[in-house]
Amino acid sequence: MCGRYYIEVESDLVEIRKILTDLNERFADRPALARLKSGEIFPTDIVPVIRPWATPEGIKLLPDLMQWGFAEPYPLINARAETADSKPTFRNSFQEHRVLVPATAFFEWQQPAQAGQKKTKLKLSRPQETVFYMAGLYRPLAPENNPLQLTGQFVILTSAANESIRPIHDRMPLIVPRTLLRSYLQDINQARDLLHAAVLQPFLAEIAN
Repeated sequence: MCGRYYIEVESDLVEIRKILTDLNERFADRPALARLKSGEIFPTDIVPVIRPWATPEGIKLLPDLMQWGFAEPYPLINARAETADSKPTFRNSFQEHRVLVPATAFFEWQQPAQAGQKKTKLKLSRPQETVFYMAGLYRPLAPENNPLQLTGQFVILTSAANESIRPIHDRMPLIVPRTLLRSYLQDINQARDLLHAAVLQPFLAEIAN
């Protein structure tokens, strides 16, 4: 699963800074902007996601403000990729409301070698690509009872762990290859194929603070 992730803003990451600048310019009047989170991200945090927007120049992939986790019928932060297109809880979101969740790392807790020891918190990143995009699904929020003016709430899709993650956990976020970012958002057939594709790129684990 994916219970926490990270958005690095301290270093010179042009890609992340562009997303944050865009949000500040386009959503300056939204109360949610004041609660936009970076650094270590927890469920219920308000964070940037990427989704298609209709503009005079055509469909563009632009950032939006959403909250991590479906609130109803009970709190949900992840969805299994293998069943996301068929389970009633996620089916409509998969068909109509797919998003990309930018991150620079995610966290997992490794089981101790001996009973009685604490789990080790590990930060997992991609040495070959500083910023990556996790596949997500969202539910739009109606204006009523939405004082922060959030567009929606989202979950992160998870897949079977690849070789680099398997010694730590049996699940991992579903990472969308850069060549398929637009396809995942705009092509339902390509998105469905991705649900069953293995995440091949390796991740590097380091002990987190």
